[in-house]
Amino acid sequence: MFNNPLNSFHDTVAEAKEEREQLDRLLTISTPRERLLVAIAALLLVVLAAWLFFGNVARSLAVDGVLVEAGEALPGGQPSVQALVWVGRDAAAHVKAGMPVAVELALADEDLVAIGGEIAEFSALPSSGGPAALEAAAPMSVFRMDVTLDESFDRESLASGRCRIVIELGRQSLVSFLRIGQS
Repeated sequence: MFNNPLNSFHDTVAEAKEEREQLDRLLTISTPRERLLVAIAALLLVVLAAWLFFGNVARSLAVDGVLVEAGEALPGGQPSVQALVWVGRDAAAHVKAGMPVAVELALADEDLVAIGGEIAEFSALPSSGGPAALEAAAPMSVFRMDVTLDESFDRESLASGRCRIVIELGRQSLVSFLRIGQS
């Protein structure tokens, strides 16, 4: 554009103007199809940004456990179970009494049944000896969890005492969820 020193200034400016006009013609959105495409892209960006700030995601923690005993029915008639669960030390800090849970049980005929409930009590089991340094370095710990169930189940129909407990930790916005992942 400005490389030829023999061209007059006016010729150079005229060339630059022609190039800008060509670029303007290339960048102009002229057909209805192109306008629709730009509108859809803008709408998707607005919806994504709104969901990022105003939407929320559910956080849950799934732990494996063993049913120790079926507890007595509570005064309200709700059955309860006691389970030993293996939970990572960092995740255990988020688990509290009153959180909703789903207890997934394997029945004798190999069917899975999920029963809703709520954590009544959550406590760490004391270690049965061993060096304290090994206990502190272990990534998983055993906790005792008492769960009040929404409905009763037949304890005799269980093939084994194994269960899987899904704990709902809560809901939070996606922005705050992504901030947690960064720290």
